[in-house]
Amino acid sequence: MSSDYPFADGYNLVWDLTGFRADEEIAHSVSLSRDQFLEVRHLFVLGDDPWMVAGEYHVAPSLWPRLCQAVPGLGFQRDVDYFLGARQALPDGRFWRPAAGAVPPGPVPPP
Repeated sequence: MSSDYPFADGYNLVWDLTGFRADEEIAHSVSLSRDQFLEVRHLFVLGDDPWMVAGEYHVAPSLWPRLCQAVPGLGFQRDVDYFLGARQALPDGRFWRPAAGAVPPGPVPPP
């Protein structure tokens, strides 16, 4: 992993599973570790975004049982829409950005 790009191979990321009610209020939020994400990544059509850093992905009810297996204690509510996406999680808590004028070697996940 290059220190110039700390998110290579899904390192220094955490995946937030967030559920929204119809009024867009957050009903539930839980974070997945890299290992937990690797257990469920194959369930999503990610194309050229294998680490979900480009945005959030809808979690269909058909995927809920598999996520419950990967994340102990996780539960879902039928009237809530769930999304999963990555964000930065550097060990020192800072947010990484490429140097001014530099082109990062990969996508820059949100803080």
